[in-house]
Amino acid sequence: MRITNSVCSKDCFGSCSLEVITEDEKIIKVKGKKNSPVNQGRVCRKANHYFELLNSSERLLYPLQRVGEREEGLFKRISWEQALDIVAKKLNQLKVDYGPESVLYYQRFANLGIVKSGAFGFWYQFGGFTSTYGGLCDAAAQEAIKLTYGEVKHNHISDLENSKLIILWGANPAYTNIHIMYHLKRAIDKGAKLITIDVRRNESGEQSFLHLNPRPGTDACLALGIAHQLIKEGIIDVQFIKQNTLGFERFQEAVKEYPLLKVYEITGIPLTSINKLVNLIRENPQYALICGMGVQRYTNGGQTIRAISLLPVLTGSIGKRGGGFYFSDKQAPELIWPFLPQKPDKIRINIPVAKLGSAIISQQDPPIKGWWIEQANPLTSNPDVNLIIKAMNKLDLIVVVDLFLTDTARMADIVLPAASMYEYYDLISGYGHSYIQLQQKIIDSPGECKHESEIYRLLGKKLGFDLTYLPENNLNTIQEVIQSSNLGTTIQELQEKPYLHSNNQEIAFADYRFSTPSKKIEFYSRQMKSLWGKNPLPVYSELEEIRYKNPKLLTEFPLILISSHALDRMNSQFSSREDLQKQPFAQINPQEAKTRKIKDGEEIVIYNRRGNIKVRVWTTNRIPPGIVHLPFGWWEGKQQVSINKLTGEYISDIGYGTAFHNCMVQIEKEMKNRRDF
Repeated sequence: MRITNSVCSKDCFGSCSLEVITEDEKIIKVKGKKNSPVNQGRVCRKANHYFELLNSSERLLYPLQRVGEREEGLFKRISWEQALDIVAKKLNQLKVDYGPESVLYYQRFANLGIVKSGAFGFWYQFGGFTSTYGGLCDAAAQEAIKLTYGEVKHNHISDLENSKLIILWGANPAYTNIHIMYHLKRAIDKGAKLITIDVRRNESGEQSFLHLNPRPGTDACLALGIAHQLIKEGIIDVQFIKQNTLGFERFQEAVKEYPLLKVYEITGIPLTSINKLVNLIRENPQYALICGMGVQRYTNGGQTIRAISLLPVLTGSIGKRGGGFYFSDKQAPELIWPFLPQKPDKIRINIPVAKLGSAIISQQDPPIKGWWIEQANPLTSNPDVNLIIKAMNKLDLIVVVDLFLTDTARMADIVLPAASMYEYYDLISGYGHSYIQLQQKIIDSPGECKHESEIYRLLGKKLGFDLTYLPENNLNTIQEVIQSSNLGTTIQELQEKPYLHSNNQEIAFADYRFSTPSKKIEFYSRQMKSLWGKNPLPVYSELEEIRYKNPKLLTEFPLILISSHALDRMNSQFSSREDLQKQPFAQINPQEAKTRKIKDGEEIVIYNRRGNIKVRVWTTNRIPPGIVHLPFGWWEGKQQVSINKLTGEYISDIGYGTAFHNCMVQIEKEMKNRRDF
């Protein structure tokens, strides 16, 4: 048996250090590395069993070519030589006929890591491409925090154990960040009080002293109302505000528009609950606020995060032990990929990820004719998938690189089998902490699976590209990245332990240095106006697709669809694991079920004008009336459910994020008025 240190590269806060145990060149066990400062041996059950997924009978092992219609998912096995010949010939033809921008290169975050940047060594030599901007995950929040603080970083998560009061706002670390959950529980054991603010009673709030359930999309109103009350009652650190912030006087005047009665009318939060929260902050002005990603998945998401993130500032909780604003931690130095040729002029970055389907259809001069997709599954993960399918059916070439026949891969012309995270080298810089770790190649890929770098090298040979810019995936390549990035470590050290840069702050902003234009925390951000055309002060606005803004919509579609991370899935990953197969379900309040004469366990249809899905339903008082809650990530081709048939193409106010939660639906046992979607 052999034990190899590595890291989980999945798109997660954890980026956990791993010990991977192999026997006879097969992985037999994976566990957390006990002496790692990252996770001290803790690891989620997804990572524990990921290697079993890689041995699944459904894993792609050979190149496939479509033989039926696009939506039939029928393929035949072909050789790598045949697959690459087809792709090379078609790419060249599209380039000649329409130009290089006719090919959409699409890469997301199935895995973190720097080596995915090697793709640009191919596409730059291709002469250009079309790409996307914005994000599906946290784009609005990242931009909001940068505008407010200058950097996105927080205290080391272990510092939560120094907190006397912790506010968990729109976050569910029990499912998404087990390491924060570990320290949060230890803080509670030491006497800390937990406040949970979420549209539902989530799994992380079991030990909460206080629960608040605002109406979806009204979190900014609640935050501004709390700010108004803190200022009104003098529960602020005047000296801290004077020395370290910009625009407080304007903010103070603006939040007068949010008296508690108005906040109650908009959010539905009782005045007694808001006052309890304010009094808890009075007792513990130095507190930690952990903000989740769900609150920024609305069209008002950026301003919402701005409003929430400024609350700890009012009481001087920034730069202190036991305090701070937590979202993600990006203190690690930027990794630099040193193998890039000259950047071509014909790169067109004009497709917002949030409007993928309509943007592909509308592109002209040249139109999109080919689509290369890697480390992504847009037909599960992007909004309005019916529109994306329509766009895909208009294309001449779709190439998908993946480990499984996902919903997206089923639409491809050519499917290329990819390597897993145990089958190639990489450097991983996560976002839940600031350690950099070495991902080691532990086993060879099964069948004919290849890492993207090898695929690009083979395809580059056929197209006559300079392979200097398409390096092999080995430790020599990783060493070049380490040197180019000026990291103070070596391959040998990284094989033993994670690397933390000397400039890392265990207590974020302890030096009170902020990288904003004013060098202070900005209540009033001129960049909000200049960059985004938005109010420099955080404000609340109603959502675009929301019931109180459109009475007619309320009558037809009275429920708000809220989706969240599932315990056993990583976005759309792990949906193929046989031992995790669960029938898709939705949760609603018993009151909504009674109104519609729906019983627990019955099959219902959730629908709107964009589409419909069938799921089982369970009633629970954890879900307030007016909401339908579902975990996301199910595959249409596997579980016959794609939640994003229902979501619309909405973009957040800043950051070009995707506003998944701007979604109104209706539920019935059967659709009475069927429509063509």
